[in-house]
Amino acid sequence: MSRYDLRFVGATSLPSRLSDFELDQYFRLSRTDITALNNNFRTTHRAGAAIFLLFLRNASRSLDLSVPVPRALLRHVGIALGLSTPTLASLRAMYQRPQTLYAHQAWAKSYLGLGDIDQSASSTLEEYLNAHAEEVTSVDELVTSAELWLHQHRYLIPSERAVRDLAFRCYSAAEQAIYRVITTVIHRDTLDRCREAVFKVREGNAYTVLDWLKTPPKGHGPTTLDETLDKISFLKELNVHAWALDHVPLEKQRGYSQHIQHRRPAKSRQIRSIAATIELVFFLRITLFELTDSAMYQSTRRVAGFVRNAYQKAQSAKATTAIAYRDRCLSIRDILQQQNRSAEERLADIATLLSDIGDSPSRSHAAEMRSMLVNDAGRVRTLLKALHSVDFEGVKSDPNLQNLATLRDFYDCRQTELPEDQIVPVKSTWRPLVEATDRKRALQALEVATIMELGKGLRRGSISIPHSLSYRERDRLLIDPVEWGQERARHLAMLNLPEHPHEFLASLLNTIKAGLAAVSEAMQDEMLHIDDAGLLHLQRLEALPEEPEPRKMIGLMFRQIGDVQLPELMLEVDAHTNFSEILLGRRAYTEQELIALYAALIAHGTEIDAKGVASMTPQLDPVEVNMAMRTLETQGRLRSANDRIVDFQMRHEIAKHWGSGESASSDMMSLDASRHLWNARVDPRRRTHAVGIYTHVHDRHGIIYDQPIVLNERQAGAAIEGVVNYNDSSDRVRLQLLSVDTHGYTNVAMAISKLLGFDLCPRLRNLSERKLYLPRRMEGPTDLKRALANEVSLTAIRKGWDQLLRLVASIRSGRVSATVALQRFGSAAQGDPVHRAADHLGKLLRTLYLCDYMTNVEFRREIHTILNRGESVHQLQRAVYYGRVPPERGRRTNEMIAISGSHVLLTNLVIAWNTHKMQETVDRWQRAKQPVEETWLRRIGPAHFSHINFRGTFKFSVGRYADALLQPRTTPLRDRA
Repeated sequence: MSRYDLRFVGATSLPSRLSDFELDQYFRLSRTDITALNNNFRTTHRAGAAIFLLFLRNASRSLDLSVPVPRALLRHVGIALGLSTPTLASLRAMYQRPQTLYAHQAWAKSYLGLGDIDQSASSTLEEYLNAHAEEVTSVDELVTSAELWLHQHRYLIPSERAVRDLAFRCYSAAEQAIYRVITTVIHRDTLDRCREAVFKVREGNAYTVLDWLKTPPKGHGPTTLDETLDKISFLKELNVHAWALDHVPLEKQRGYSQHIQHRRPAKSRQIRSIAATIELVFFLRITLFELTDSAMYQSTRRVAGFVRNAYQKAQSAKATTAIAYRDRCLSIRDILQQQNRSAEERLADIATLLSDIGDSPSRSHAAEMRSMLVNDAGRVRTLLKALHSVDFEGVKSDPNLQNLATLRDFYDCRQTELPEDQIVPVKSTWRPLVEATDRKRALQALEVATIMELGKGLRRGSISIPHSLSYRERDRLLIDPVEWGQERARHLAMLNLPEHPHEFLASLLNTIKAGLAAVSEAMQDEMLHIDDAGLLHLQRLEALPEEPEPRKMIGLMFRQIGDVQLPELMLEVDAHTNFSEILLGRRAYTEQELIALYAALIAHGTEIDAKGVASMTPQLDPVEVNMAMRTLETQGRLRSANDRIVDFQMRHEIAKHWGSGESASSDMMSLDASRHLWNARVDPRRRTHAVGIYTHVHDRHGIIYDQPIVLNERQAGAAIEGVVNYNDSSDRVRLQLLSVDTHGYTNVAMAISKLLGFDLCPRLRNLSERKLYLPRRMEGPTDLKRALANEVSLTAIRKGWDQLLRLVASIRSGRVSATVALQRFGSAAQGDPVHRAADHLGKLLRTLYLCDYMTNVEFRREIHTILNRGESVHQLQRAVYYGRVPPERGRRTNEMIAISGSHVLLTNLVIAWNTHKMQETVDRWQRAKQPVEETWLRRIGPAHFSHINFRGTFKFSVGRYADALLQPRTTPLRDRA
């Protein structure tokens, strides 16, 4: 069932305003319904019975009899039944006899198959909530889960108090179980020591250790890294890294950690309960994990800085050498032109001029860079010593791990030279520097070689860090080997993949043969040609004929829609979708709480900060905005709210003209940021510091997934992660095609995406990537020979097939994210059997894709259209967030996720509101017999923003939508049959 379909579940009344769209989606009477009503009720009571039926179907709870039924619903029911209904009435007023009212309510329950929950079902529900309580982070979420379970299993939802009491009991039981595990793993004295250490005031400072731990990294310089490593050392002194709490779900740990993160330390110190202990333990543990990841990222940035500095010095040295070479040549020419001197004298002068040139051959640019890095070994040594507090683990035979241990021993002994007889396993490129006669310089070369290889080892998984989230041991990331052996068949059935690769490869190769034949035929038709370098060139796509009608129609449509203020837009969409209920975990109690939530969305999703939004919103204090901003950092809520808005937008009939629902595009949009932000990098296009937001845009325009990422890194993992997240819901049309640009794909990514059940379709920028790869012994058409590369090893695919399936199953089951998986098994893992199998399989899949791309003009046009649609949504995103991320924001991972999610939610609000208004306009035109061609509707879209005022004074007229958005102050007693 769609997330949008669930918005009325558990409600006791309806909002006074219901749009025609909502009536059509929720309150449509089928022919069977109308027949049953006509056969069972007299004309005078038919409308009341119909309202009972419609409300119970949507809410699974009895309607409050004293609340007036919405006028639009009364009119809608009257039209459907052919009756004259009152314009304003409650159900109690529509019935003269209470017995008749209760009888009709009982009939509606029976007709819908709804029954009161019995003891057996109650026990089943309690078991479900006990299991679900291990994942959720609040009682409110558990209440919602209970209501949804009852709705889906055709039970009437009991009173709110009964459901909440059950949810609280299950949540408390889960909390008690976690507390028992904690006290088993951690001694009581250790817990007391941790509490005392965290809440005491730091020496030389006016704030507590807890404040210090909560402070995110400020920048990416040495001072920030040193402070991060100091925090790691402090937490390890408390033995946090040794707490074996992995079986508690990570999201549950994050939820408890956020509770203490969002609370003032003085308030946390006053609380002494089981929950407070759990919060403290998981705060320390999650903080250690995140600080470790942050330290590794900052270290990588510093190493990149060393390399960049060495590159610049090597370039400068190369330029100096070139100038010196030219000066020598000019001097030799001058000597040769001195005709008044003898040849012997001139040769002697030339020999003197060249006497300082050594016999050693000239070095490559890379060798010159390595030499420059060794000259800068002082900073490298400082970094290696700082990383002494990090526990690096891995395969004992890993050469880099051995070198790390060797260097640590040298530092402990204050050794400054590499012993002559010391054998160190380094790459051949570093061997000449490590074996140099200058043993001090040899030690410096070993340090540089070690720090350069450390990052690669972490990325490919040969080196791991146990107290980390991103760099854990590979077997902890993937499905356990024993579990994989037992559950392999079940996972393969879910993935719809064969157990052995023969069947998969045979079908793939047959399809490739047909594709190559089509390419050969296209060459004969001069649709493409191969140049002397063996690269394929395509003819440009012809532009579609200009159609003025859609352009005129969209202009007229938005003139009729008119201008709108952002607050009014947010309120109207919230009234249709109740996304605020998801963000808060319940309906807002007061107007002030709801307005603060909207302000927090604006503060996170635009460049305006909390103080700025509060000053633009009457009667709102910055403290209220800051508290609401922390609420938005709760894991998963922004994603769920975005899903509900996108579901609402896609339900409109006009959206079905824009796409089939089976394709999407993904790309990164950069947000300008301060250069002092630790995770900001330089955007290569605009040459400004920025952070990235990676978004997936559906072919019906809505943004279905977002993820903050770091600029200048491969985006293939994020591209796959978005599709896996979207396809994970069984109530949607699954995505079959994802269009990306060159940065969003690799050969490994193409293989993993195909095994996950969808096609990764890149628009390739480089012609060199358009080679057609085939197995080593496979023959292709003769006229394509120059473009073919027989480099694919089927043996490599077969050898790595089982572990490749294990990797894919781990992604599909949510054990590891695609982003982390692609980092571990990407280019850094070259030589690994899994990477080799995925790389070779990806080359075959890329060949098949290129055959379709080159020969099917409509397919190529579709890829470009989907990507261009994503670019149009990016323009809207930039209108929403046109400034820069200030240095004090985006430092914490949760805050960056909240910025990304809030920004996307505001964008989706605009798209959904535009779609809704466009649908209303089209319906109005059709009722007026004004011609609207379907081909015109396909050529327009909802990513317009010129009619929306995103700034100014924010006035939220909550009163107009209070009955739809606010929780009633008192829960009325409901009449029950």
